[in-house]
Amino acid sequence: MDDPIARLERWTAHGGTCRLVELGPDQAQVVLCRCDGGEEVERFTTVDPAVAAWVRANET
Repeated sequence: MDDPIARLERWTAHGGTCRLVELGPDQAQVVLCRCDGGEEVERFTTVDPAVAAWVRANET
């Protein structure tokens, strides 16, 4: 898997949205959604707190 923050930046740059759906003490679950209605396209789990912070700062 490539750099998750770069992946999120590409996704949102093309109009997609992202959000945190679960945030635990050691991991976060991130959902990538389509730009035309918010349908979930992908979900991934990360243990990198920088990823959760990026999503929190850029959630739509």
